[in-house]
Amino acid sequence: MFWVIVLLCVAVDQWSKLQIARTMELGANRALIPGVLDFTYTHNTGAAFSILTGRQTFLIVVTAAVMIGMTVYVIRKGKSIFPPEKIALALIVGGGCGNLICRCVRGYVIDFINIHILPIFNAADICVCCGCALLVLSVLFLEPRFEKAPERPDERRSDS
Repeated sequence: MFWVIVLLCVAVDQWSKLQIARTMELGANRALIPGVLDFTYTHNTGAAFSILTGRQTFLIVVTAAVMIGMTVYVIRKGKSIFPPEKIALALIVGGGCGNLICRCVRGYVIDFINIHILPIFNAADICVCCGCALLVLSVLFLEPRFEKAPERPDERRSDS
């Protein structure tokens, strides 16, 4: 399940960026919901909100290290990871790898989803944000409830 989600995130991200690069000129804007949602083709040489602009080597090294660390964690923990947490980690790794590919191949990340109240972003960013939100939700709310769930009568251990 982990690898399927990672590969799906990378595939959707790379395909969407390729379509934007093929069909739009840099800086072009295509209104989807005027005043609310546009496709705006930009290159981002920084991280989220364009912080660390121009620090590609640093961003590549940090992203690669975090993605490798998360993947090693998932491989080592295997089936003992709470399923929603494994899905969350897969979304984060998939999104991180999608943007990492762009940084390594192009030297920048293609961003194009423009919701006017937010910085412009891409499918990989959606994966990372959804993964982070699910991870927080899982750790704070889902897993504690799952662990405290009462045992069903057929699951009780007998002391005899």
